[in-house]
Formats: sequence, structure tokens, C-alpha cells
Amino acid sequence: QNNNTSKATPSPPAQSPTRSLTPPDLILINGFLVFFMQVGFVSIEAGYGRSKNVRNILLKNMVDILLCGLCWWAIGYAFAHGDSAAGGFIGLSGFFSESISELDPWFFTFTFALATVTIVSGCLAERTNLVVYPIYTILMSIWVHPVAVHWAWSPTSWLQGVSDCKFLDFAGGTVVHVVGGAMGLVGATLCGPRIGRFEDGEPKALPGHDITSVSIGTLFLWFGWFGFNCGSLYMQPGAASINTGMAVDRVALNMVLSAAAAGLSALVVTSRSTGTVDLIVCTNGILCGLVAATPTCGYMAPWACLITGLLAGVAYLGCSRLLLKLQIDDPLDSTAVHLSSGMLGTLMNGALARPQYVEELMGSRCGGFVYSGQGGMLLGMQLLGVTVILAWTVAWSVACFMALRHLGRLAGTP
Repeated sequence: QNNNTSKATPSPPAQSPTRSLTPPDLILINGFLVFFMQVGFVSIEAGYGRSKNVRNILLKNMVDILLCGLCWWAIGYAFAHGDSAAGGFIGLSGFFSESISELDPWFFTFTFALATVTIVSGCLAERTNLVVYPIYTILMSIWVHPVAVHWAWSPTSWLQGVSDCKFLDFAGGTVVHVVGGAMGLVGATLCGPRIGRFEDGEPKALPGHDITSVSIGTLFLWFGWFGFNCGSLYMQPGAASINTGMAVDRVALNMVLSAAAAGLSALVVTSRSTGTVDLIVCTNGILCGLVAATPTCGYMAPWACLITGLLAGVAYLGCSRLLLKLQIDDPLDSTAVHLSSGMLGTLMNGALARPQYVEELMGSRCGGFVYSGQGGMLLGMQLLGVTVILAWTVAWSVACFMALRHLGRLAGTP
């Protein structure tokens, strides 16, 4: 007789439910990468500096981080991402983190403000009074950068209400790089050059002490920049309704193409004109390509970002040489890297932004004039946005640095 005496199969242990990463999770993770860019900034600035100035360079970069964090928590975030007031001029909610939007998370936006502040410090390196750094950091963190952010990225700002074609700045080509580069240019101009930088009207090299630090810092920045731009995808108005996996991969691809094209174009043009191959030109060219990709990489096809990168490398060389002719001492070439490339990339959206991508991310069908009959309107919006944000930044920068110079606190001991 066959008896069914087999034991019952035990049920498998209960498994904890799996949880996929949400957009806020991904934004936070990318924010960590953007914060890591500070390592790159410090490495580059310390490498460009002479060994006697390295301690002060490290100190003021640390202080910038501390002050920017406090200022962004207390006031900056609210002015940038709070509910619009005064006709869309400024945000006025979220002071002291009382109300933070899930789509505009505090930490990620703080890292953008911090990057803007750090760009300025490179233009002022090696001859500026230490008191200058906390003063401009506070001004940038609570007023200049937040207002520019509100104009460019708040859907209810006055700038975004001008036309059905929206101002396009994907990840901060204008509100980070143009703003930081413009304030740095004003500061460098009013502070004057380092002793020995120009003799009889001709520029003289003041080489930094560690080219290895500059090269490593460039790679650190490139790594962190993926967080800068890829994280920004999840903050676009239309991000919830698209395949973000494909879109974020396109963003990363466009960054690589733009950086590669800019680095090579700068290197080739320089080598043909001087007969030498310059590592510094290569590293700065890479950074130019990344800056130019920042306002564009979500809205352009890969071929368009490649063209933008090629132009950015050439524009960097032209801007750098112009500064030397004007005897403006920018030790890191931060103005040529950030201001010129940020403006170029933002304006190139008016020519090469693909209408499909703009509609997916911004809800507006306007594209560059290569694609669309409305390209002229978009180019006009890009010109308007760059012009008003540049004018806003320059006006407050002149007021800040002129006051410091009048008080005898701008230039430090060489």
C-alpha cells in the first residue's frame, strides 16, 4: 500500500519588498557627485598657484563651502526656488528650509550655488585680500545667483513668461558658468594683475607649481560633471513623462562628445599656431566642452553637441588671448573657460536645440532655427536671457568689488 506520508514543502521565507530608486533618490546621488567637483576645483587652483600661496588657496576654498552652505539654507534657496513674487522677479518661500520642493531639492541646488562661487575664486587667485572671498560668497549665495536661477528655471518667472518659447538652460550654462565667470572677470579687472604678470605691455608666464594636480583636478571635475548634468535631467518639467533611462544616457554621451571635441580643437589650433602641444590648453579645452554642454546636452542631438564643443574650444582660445591683450590677469583662465563657453552653449540652443527634446522636457515645441521656423524666436529668448542675467551679475559685481577697492580691501599682499 502506497501511503502519502511525505512532508509538506515548507513555504519560502518572506522577502522584503524591493524598492526602486525614485527621481529624488537619483537627484540626491547626483548631488554627491556635484559636491565632489570641489575636489577638482581645489586641485586645479592649487596646481595653478605658486607653492607659497597653496595654503591660502585651500583655506579660502574651505571657507567658501562653509559660508555658501549657511547662506543657501537661510536665504538663497528661497529666493531661487520659492514661490514667485514681485511679478516673477524672485522666490519668497522656503527660508531656513521651512518648505522644500521635491522637484527642487535643497542639497542638489546647493551644490550648484557652491560651484558658482568657486568659479569666481579662480579668477582672483594669488593677489586678493582674504576678506574678499567671504564677502563675494555671501553676495553670490543669497542674491546674485538665486535671482538668476529664479529667472531662468522657475516656470512662473518673468523671463519664462515673455514668450511661448522658453529660455533654455538645461543645467546651468548661464546661471552657474556665465554668472560665476562674469563676477570673476569683474573682480580680476578691478583687482589688477599679479606683480610680474605683465611687463612693458607683454604677458609674462607665472607657472604654477604642480601640473599633475591640474590634470587630476580636470578629471575629477569631468567625473563630477556627470552628476551636474545627468542629475539635472530629473528636475526638468517633463522628466516624469519620458523614458529617463534613454534621455540620461544621451545627456552623458553629449557631454563626452562636447568635451572631446573642445579639447582636441583647442589643442590642434594651438599646436598649429605655436608649434607646441600644451597640456594646459588640453585640460582647459576639455572643461570648455563640458561648460558648453551644460546648457545644451538635454536639448541637442549628439552631432549638434559635437559641433558646439568644436566651437567652444576655439572660442576659449580667442577669449584667453583677448584677456591677455587687455592685460587682465585670470590665473586659471576661468573667464575664458566658463563665461565664453557658457554663453556660447546657451546661444547655440537657439540654433541647434531639437524640437522633440525641448517639447519632452519643457513642454514647448520651439527648437533651433536649423529645425524649426520658430528658431528665430528661441534664439531671441536665448539672447534675452543671457543678456539680462549677465547685466544683473555685472552690476552687482561692480558694486561689490568697487566698494572693496574704495576701502582698500580688494588687493592683498602679493
